[in-house]
Amino acid sequence: MDAVDSLTKHNEVCPLDITIKIIDGKWKSIILCRLMTKDLRYSELLGSLSGCNRRMLSLQLAALIRDHVVYKTINATCVPIETTYHLTNLGSSLVPLIKEMDIWGEMYLNTI
Repeated sequence: MDAVDSLTKHNEVCPLDITIKIIDGKWKSIILCRLMTKDLRYSELLGSLSGCNRRMLSLQLAALIRDHVVYKTINATCVPIETTYHLTNLGSSLVPLIKEMDIWGEMYLNTI
C-alpha cells in the first residue's frame, strides 16, 4: 500500500500522516539522507547502511519508488548491470523538511 492509499487514517484527509507514512520505515529516512547529496548505485547504498540487508533495502526502495519520492535508472550496457537511485522532484522537495527535522531532533536530544 502506498502513502496515498492511507489518506483517511483518522476518517479524514491528513497531509501530515501522508508525509510521515512516506518517510516512516527503519531505513527510509537514512536512504533519503544518502540520496540528498548524490545519486547512488544499489551497492553503494547497501554499503553505506550498516545493518541493512539486501531484502530490506529492496523493500524500502520499492516503497519510496511507489510513493514517487525516488526513481531508479538501469544501465544494461555494463556488466554487471548498474542500477542507480535518484530523488524525484517530489523527493527533492522533502530535503528542506528532512533537514529541519534533523535540526529539531538534535535540539531534542540536547534538551532531554
